[in-house]
Amino acid sequence: MDCMVYIEIDDGPHLKCVSSAELSLHEGDQCIVEADKLLEFGHVASVDEAGSVLPRDGNVPRVLRRATLQDQAKANENIRMNKMAMKTCIEKAGKANLAMRLVKVRYSFDRSVLMVLFTADERIDFREMINELAGELHVRVEMKQIGVRDEAGIVGGVGPCGRNLCCCSWLHHFESINVKMAKAQRLSLNPATMSGMCGRLKCCLRYEYDCYRELGKRLPRDGDIVRCPEGTGIVIDKNVLDQIVKVRLEDQRIVECSADNIQMTGGRRAESHISTEDEIPEEMKHLERGG
Repeated sequence: MDCMVYIEIDDGPHLKCVSSAELSLHEGDQCIVEADKLLEFGHVASVDEAGSVLPRDGNVPRVLRRATLQDQAKANENIRMNKMAMKTCIEKAGKANLAMRLVKVRYSFDRSVLMVLFTADERIDFREMINELAGELHVRVEMKQIGVRDEAGIVGGVGPCGRNLCCCSWLHHFESINVKMAKAQRLSLNPATMSGMCGRLKCCLRYEYDCYRELGKRLPRDGDIVRCPEGTGIVIDKNVLDQIVKVRLEDQRIVECSADNIQMTGGRRAESHISTEDEIPEEMKHLERGG
């Protein structure tokens, strides 16, 4: 009976593959995969032990066999050939004066296709470069323009938390991220600290957003007039996780109260030094990213 396994293609993407139970694959096993009629070399990242429903689509990648010593030797040789192909691509791009940044150049395991990933500030006409590469390397060439977010996931790096970037270690499906997620978590809207290595908002802003949003519904907004045990005042700040509201009273004293001790009056005071949740600095809007 077939099962589902997750394969990490060496120096390539992650694939969800179908595997025969007879192979009895385990995490870390090296194997040969057929994906889009190409052979790829990779290792098992994880095995779906839950017995999920297998797709009936015939185009789903499939594990063909465990990697042999010959397969491993060929995979190592491909790594060296990838470096040589990268140099060739750099030369061709420079010769054609193409304003692109090459991110990754790799052969498929069977060396029938050369995949070239690059970033650029605008659309690039690379048809001539493909023809020259195909003629010199005697291989089918596929070029794909990717975004800066995908580039960071391929290049990798270390985040401010001290760990490898999420996008290059385990996060393979990007979700939309916007500045309102940072505002909901009461974070300082500083582009230097809010942006990741890709120059867009950090992916980790999404992780706790749902929790902050639900807890935030129990609290008044900044600028709302509320009544607390010490008197009536205006909300100037709040701690969402601790459910604490900071209130400036009419006599200018500042007190902190539990959300349970706050009563809404229905009033709202508009003051220039009180920022509302709906305000988004212009310099932050360009950092937002889609999924």
